[in-house]
Amino acid sequence: MLATRVVSGLSLIALSLGVLLLDEWFAPWYPFWFVFCMIALGAAGVELVGLLGRAGVRPSLNTVMGGVLALALSNWMPHVSYHLAGSEASNLAVMGPAGPIAPLAWPLLSFVGVLMVTFLVQSVQFVKPGRTMATIAGTILAVAYLGLLGSFIIQLRWLDGPYSGVVALVFLIATAKGADTGAYTVGRIAGRHKLWPSLSPNKTVEGAIGGFVFAILASLAVAFVARKALGIEPMGTLAVIGYGILVGVAAQLGDLMESMIKRDCERKDASAAVPGFGGVLDVLDSLLFAGPVAFGYWVS
Repeated sequence: MLATRVVSGLSLIALSLGVLLLDEWFAPWYPFWFVFCMIALGAAGVELVGLLGRAGVRPSLNTVMGGVLALALSNWMPHVSYHLAGSEASNLAVMGPAGPIAPLAWPLLSFVGVLMVTFLVQSVQFVKPGRTMATIAGTILAVAYLGLLGSFIIQLRWLDGPYSGVVALVFLIATAKGADTGAYTVGRIAGRHKLWPSLSPNKTVEGAIGGFVFAILASLAVAFVARKALGIEPMGTLAVIGYGILVGVAAQLGDLMESMIKRDCERKDASAAVPGFGGVLDVLDSLLFAGPVAFGYWVS
């Protein structure tokens, strides 16, 4: 199981890095990153709808899929439209202190549109009392969880600097997955004390500490490679350690929150799509919580 998880994890990291580097030729359109995000969020959306359905929430699959993909698409719109307007700068991060934050208005407005459409769709389909509010609540939860949180991950791609947001995204993926791997590995080897048994009976305090340490080491490793191989100084050593601490904690919280969803829905994994991990949602869970923290850290 551990070997399968490591192989799958390394393969996903290699695929992500390949997509990011290949897309450097197509800035600021990033078509491969677009397809990658659409597939990942779409697959996670199907899994989440299936999970919530088991808990009696029954979100609308069509609305969830449309909403999540609309929010993902909206992340491209400010950058592409700015580029098409003829500006010499191809990303909004150079526009001033609010530059990196401003594009988030687009997915926020898209989310408001999805919220309104969800109510309208359910009003048209309304037949009898008892299910409509649960459907609306589940639909909006799924779109917010995947679409809004996922927007912070997507937006890292347009941060200013050498290789655009490649370094920032590699930092996020390596740190979050380092926390996952460390928690899983140390927990399997030395785990004795339960961390939060009501949410996840297999997670341990020792594993959480291991994940915390692995997250910091992963951040330091990425910073070292960036300096030596690319000649980039992303941030100072203390800042890198701080990043590892905050993102590592957020990643483990994200994993625990998805465990709560699965626990409530009486499922061990979201699906069996990714060997060693479970479903696509099981891969994204730590990134979804770590993404906003990483984004805030980079733009602060």
